[in-house]
Amino acid sequence: MNTQAITYWKTLPMMFLLLIFASASIAGDKGRSKLPTITEIAETTDGFGILYAALEASGLDDKFDGKRHFTVFAPTDKAFEQLLIDLGISAGDLLSNTELLVTVLSYHVTRGDRYSGSVIASGALKMLDGNVTSTSVTSEGAMIDDAIIKGPDVRASNGVIHIIDKVILPPVL
Repeated sequence: MNTQAITYWKTLPMMFLLLIFASASIAGDKGRSKLPTITEIAETTDGFGILYAALEASGLDDKFDGKRHFTVFAPTDKAFEQLLIDLGISAGDLLSNTELLVTVLSYHVTRGDRYSGSVIASGALKMLDGNVTSTSVTSEGAMIDDAIIKGPDVRASNGVIHIIDKVILPPVL
């Protein structure tokens, strides 16, 4: 057997594996398109009513219901309730202040798909509002700023959601 034939037969298993991985990746993308959007998940999941109301009131619900991919650090209703107590305002006060909502919500979003490994490895993330958050692992768990990531890597058709236990506030607030 000549050298070219031997080289061909040695590389054949590798080419076969690459073909399998490429096919799996394409199939995964097709399956992902059947998932709900970030906005739909916020709307239909218990414990995210305030987040969904804030998305609607700010006009950002349409932004996270499209084809662009985002990673959202989603505070629970309990996290928003604590924020309202800390700020001494009602949910109505918060939801009627569009500027405040956009400022706060934009600090919970980064562009692209960022799964937990990437989030933690980065040490910092540039958020949609232009500010930078810190990410770390402490004895309490994975953190973004001072919020604990309680539910990582929730896949949506247009991104990734990480459930957090606190509303994080940008430096301007």
